[in-house]
Amino acid sequence: MQLNSYFYAGKNMIIKWIWSLKLFISYCVFAQCSVFAQDLYLRDNLYKANPGDYIVIAFNNTNTVMHIRQQRDNLLTVEEISTPEIKRSADFSWKEWVRLNAPGHTNWVMYEIDLKTAKMIRYYSFSKQNWYEIPDNDNFLSKLLNLKLIKIPENMRKKIGPKVDNEFDMRAIWQPQMIVEGSRIPGTLFDAWRTKWPRDASELSGKTIEIYTPQSGNAYFPHWLQIHGVLGKAKIRVIDSGSGLSSPKPPLPNEHKQEL
Repeated sequence: MQLNSYFYAGKNMIIKWIWSLKLFISYCVFAQCSVFAQDLYLRDNLYKANPGDYIVIAFNNTNTVMHIRQQRDNLLTVEEISTPEIKRSADFSWKEWVRLNAPGHTNWVMYEIDLKTAKMIRYYSFSKQNWYEIPDNDNFLSKLLNLKLIKIPENMRKKIGPKVDNEFDMRAIWQPQMIVEGSRIPGTLFDAWRTKWPRDASELSGKTIEIYTPQSGNAYFPHWLQIHGVLGKAKIRVIDSGSGLSSPKPPLPNEHKQEL
């Protein structure tokens, strides 16, 4: 009789354990689907930008400083300075380089973005001392800001090291480098996002784009962007970032066509 009671007690424990396991699996599947369902528009992130913030982008042997000049209402003023890739010394400062009128620069522009639509409202070139209209179809930044990004679940993210054949992949998740004022910040975690470029007449038409944004710091703009499907893998990476940058250039005037 005692043996039977132990048997039934053990059977009930097993049934409870099975139901608990089913609930746990259901929760995990739901949680994973919820994470995958998270989305982001970079234009919304830019509301977090502060005047003086900056990032430095490296792409195609060119360095570009993107400086948050002003934010008011729904308008964000961005200053861009491009230069052939600079060989930097240990004490090199982008803030000092800009303060000295960016010696060796090839392009210096300033533009306003409407954060509600991500469209460029005004665009002025200091290099050519003229105003320009940038057609929406040719505007990479505006299109990027308007793309819906889907968060990549951790189990689907890029890992460090060669791929393993077994189901227990213990490799660490790959993270871009976070660099602030010339110094690497170890241990910075990034969120990974994926999107597709819309079908258009450009080289990027239908291409998959992976984007990494830091979970802290200047988290409103990608610190790593990779485009799959073009010749090779096009990568845009942030090689420095910071705050407190001051520009020697005047702000955009209230009148659209006024010369600077």
